[in-house]
Amino acid sequence: DPRASACSAFGPGARGMPCYKIPKANVPPPLTIHECDSFKHKIKQEKRLTYIDASKRSESLPNLHKAKNAYFGFFRDERGGDISREHRFTYDQIKDNTVFDPKSMQDTFHKEHNESIRKRCAKPHTTRWMVRSSQSYGWLPPLDDVKMGFGRSSVFTRDAMDVSHVSTSHATSALGALGV
Repeated sequence: DPRASACSAFGPGARGMPCYKIPKANVPPPLTIHECDSFKHKIKQEKRLTYIDASKRSESLPNLHKAKNAYFGFFRDERGGDISREHRFTYDQIKDNTVFDPKSMQDTFHKEHNESIRKRCAKPHTTRWMVRSSQSYGWLPPLDDVKMGFGRSSVFTRDAMDVSHVSTSHATSALGALGV
């Protein structure tokens, strides 16, 4: 047995394995409805006690079923208000006076959430943190502020271009040295 050799060679608890052989249970699965009901009756008390113990342990934990824990809920911007306002009654739907958007393909009460608004990029996607990679533009300050806060600047022309050939003072002095 490899477990016995590992146990004797490296001491008790070697490699996280017990130093005794775990017997295999030779219990046949229930095949008939009477055997299934008998098994359920045998474990009924154990299930009840386990449920009571689990409910006592989970009393101090927050109730995640009632919390707003959707993935996009973590990124939602609370400053935006309600996502949409629904009509409660059919009469309100009939007497709705929402302004028609002529650029939209269909007349709808939810004009901020249709395909034409998304294609035109007419409604900004505001979140608490970045969700899309296209939101990274404008969230952080620029890496290099070439103006250093002083308005317009000609840093590129000053640093990258060689203007020594443009100057006339060097050309006249060179011509004067030749005796022209």
